[in-house]
Amino acid sequence: MNNRTEKEVYLVDTSFLLDFAWWIPVDLNNYFWSHLQTALENGTWILLDVVMNEIRSKGPLKSWCENQKRKGLVIAISETDKNRGVAINNTYPMIDQSTGRSETDTYLIAYAEANGLTVVSRESYRENNTELHKIPDVCAALKISLIRQPKAFLERIGFRN
Repeated sequence: MNNRTEKEVYLVDTSFLLDFAWWIPVDLNNYFWSHLQTALENGTWILLDVVMNEIRSKGPLKSWCENQKRKGLVIAISETDKNRGVAINNTYPMIDQSTGRSETDTYLIAYAEANGLTVVSRESYRENNTELHKIPDVCAALKISLIRQPKAFLERIGFRN
């Protein structure tokens, strides 16, 4: 069962941040990224270290994330989260064994489950039962709240013009 907190808190996946940086470049829209930082400071959403570490290419988004880490706003997952991620993958295979892709997704889901958070991801549900599970599939199976639309996430964290 999902432990619901009074205040809904969101856990953003890597692709969501990458999409924001693609469509709303960090170095071209200080207002937007400042608001995301304020919401992070207020605890409205959480940036995990494993998500930040998936952003490999140097550039404005990586710098923005590193700045959040210097400010103490990036949360490190625990061994308990990692172990739960392994258990999740054993039940709902997500990790591509040849590339290691989606390992972070299992940790993200484990952290959300343990802390009663809403996952924010643009991933689609898997198309057939032979594919690896995706974030929406596992969130549904574990009854973890999920937001897939950027507008809904931004409205919920208080983003206004």
